[in-house]
Amino acid sequence: MDAAVTYLIRSRSNRGRVEATSPGARFAACFVALLAAHQLADYWAQTNYQAANKGRHGSPHDNAEGRVACMAHVATYTAVSGATVTGANCLLGLGANWRGVVAGQLISFATHYFADRRFPLRALAARTGKLEFHDAGEGLAKGSAVLDQSWHLGWLAVCALASATIGATRASR
Repeated sequence: MDAAVTYLIRSRSNRGRVEATSPGARFAACFVALLAAHQLADYWAQTNYQAANKGRHGSPHDNAEGRVACMAHVATYTAVSGATVTGANCLLGLGANWRGVVAGQLISFATHYFADRRFPLRALAARTGKLEFHDAGEGLAKGSAVLDQSWHLGWLAVCALASATIGATRASR
């Protein structure tokens, strides 16, 4: 039987949904959803005010301004990310448990806030011998932007792993 026909028969027998019970398939789908959400939320949903102020620190006023701007950005980011992963889970029938999705979003929230306050990531770069790279370049070609995005992508993989595995039943693990 043709592979496309087999696919349609299997999907029709499950009300038009294909269950991806493999943890690897769930992880891959969650990662792709998180990556797409990251691009939308980090660049399109973030306001100019949030981008310009989320890293402010130093004086009590600057610290407060930076925390508020960063919290607003990360809250919006998490809403976009959570909706995207939840939508993919529902539409694709991934079988991810809500506990895993929430755990992934909490990890994302915390690690995104850490990096986007900027000075903690700069301190980490200094501790790991990457400060010269961090400070090199300009704009989006600046080392700090590259380290920021690599930090986010690395943690997105951890978030996808949490989303795909935490709370999953034995049969779907």
